[in-house]
Amino acid sequence: MSFFQFIRDSVSSVISGITQQQQITTGVMQQIMGFVPKIQAAWIGGDANEFAADVQRKVIPAIQNVIAAIGGVNINLNKATDVVDKADAKVKSMVDGLGDMFDKI
Repeated sequence: MSFFQFIRDSVSSVISGITQQQQITTGVMQQIMGFVPKIQAAWIGGDANEFAADVQRKVIPAIQNVIAAIGGVNINLNKATDVVDKADAKVKSMVDGLGDMFDKI
């Protein structure tokens, strides 16, 4: 029994959805990294290597920041869930203690 109305199923669903988005973003990054050698091979001109370097220097770190930010949401949701669980356990303990006190009256 939970003293707090906590919609654990909904929170778990959100966490799952966020994890899925993180995986999708990782897949996009891997696709971009896979396209770079193909573009370099087809590139006519001398800037192919600079393009590849720019992708590694600018695009990939930006995508990694997005992936980390998405992961941070899940970390904080899990922390919030833990806080609710601990508060619920504390309230239950307090109520049980009151019950014991009233039994002695």
